[in-house]
Amino acid sequence: MSSFRRRVTATSIPGTRPSPYNSLPLLSTGLSSLDDILGGGLPLSSSLLVESDTPTAYADLFLKFWVSQGVECKQDVVVVSSGLDVSPEDIVKALPGVEGGAVVGGKLDEPEGADDDDEPELKDGKMKIAFRYEGMKQHAVTVAAPTPKAAEADVYCSLFDLTTIRALRAGDRGRLHPLDVDTLTSSLPGDLYEVLYQRLASIISEGGYSLPQDPTKPRRALRIAIASLGSPAWGPSSPSSLYSFLHRLRSLLRSSAAAAFITFPAHLYRPTSPSLITRLEHACDGVIELQSFASSPLALAAFPRHNGLLRIPKLPSLGSLVPPSVKLSVLRGLGGADGMDNNLGFRVKRRRFIIETVNGDGPVGGDEPKKPKNPAVEDRKKELSSSDLTGQLRPVKAKEPLVRFEGDKDDVGTGAAAAARAKTGARASASKVIHANPELFEF
Repeated sequence: MSSFRRRVTATSIPGTRPSPYNSLPLLSTGLSSLDDILGGGLPLSSSLLVESDTPTAYADLFLKFWVSQGVECKQDVVVVSSGLDVSPEDIVKALPGVEGGAVVGGKLDEPEGADDDDEPELKDGKMKIAFRYEGMKQHAVTVAAPTPKAAEADVYCSLFDLTTIRALRAGDRGRLHPLDVDTLTSSLPGDLYEVLYQRLASIISEGGYSLPQDPTKPRRALRIAIASLGSPAWGPSSPSSLYSFLHRLRSLLRSSAAAAFITFPAHLYRPTSPSLITRLEHACDGVIELQSFASSPLALAAFPRHNGLLRIPKLPSLGSLVPPSVKLSVLRGLGGADGMDNNLGFRVKRRRFIIETVNGDGPVGGDEPKKPKNPAVEDRKKELSSSDLTGQLRPVKAKEPLVRFEGDKDDVGTGAAAAARAKTGARASASKVIHANPELFEF
């Protein structure tokens, strides 16, 4: 019996792409910049935890991109949330529309003449610069936007418009599975997180999302979106139940063609239970932390272009010892110099959500605002400049040399210096000192 096995090509899953690092199937998060940070996308059979440090809607915006991308890729999406926060139906109704796709009621109200770009409009689309620099590319701080899809089946990462709301067709609504945690506890008594885990396990098994033994069989991908896990609207949440749910969910995803995107209000637990956040991060494959400037006016003044910073405590590394992002990410500096990553921030423009590099210095060539002058300080400067201080300054007396060479003129001077020199006597020349002590100068 031969020890060699025939190589079998596994069937590709619609809406996924193989990783260029380890060939694992990847799911797009709906943001090309976030896909770049993760190494091309979120690996299938993994979980991503997004932590928010302030009660802002940025983490929920990440979740909506994840759900809307699943609808665009014709994948089943399970949306889990509490009706006391934001119900799953409300999340589905507020999904951002695809650029150039079908939307509900047109674009949202926006000021006349508003432009998506921050830079002023230039005449003829060109900037007056030296001719030698015309062929150079502009400095890029983020990755390029995804290109439009070439075919209906060739969909991975789409470009979404925040000023539009996605129009859901009948087929799209059939692939969306809203799951309100308030109805779970009323229908099935018991621990909320245990009931939720059993419900997700039944959806994976009954929907055919378990990984088959034969890799040639067709497979489908399932997206799971959990909004504000452990918030007060979910009821009493013990640290053990939260950790147990995420730990068991990760093991469930390992044996299925599903991926989970979870938002967590870390600002509610960080002051009282910082160790819990560390345990939850260990129970997930990837962790993204959003540090908003909403509660920090000083940070907002230092970074006026951005709405917050993005921190990466943990990256997915399925099938490899090193996260693929270390070798593939452009925003992180392709591993950075000496293992140091670029500083990343996010900002919400009129139509786009952008993750880009952050620099402490202002834009090159920009006019820096002048600091206001203090009138009291300026008046004091004028007084000092107008007054005559020459009589108040004492002349600095130069040190006299200990050895005088022949030919030097004897500057006796006047005043106290001349009287002191008269008492000490004439200075000895260098030749006399050498002849008087020859043993000191023999080498």
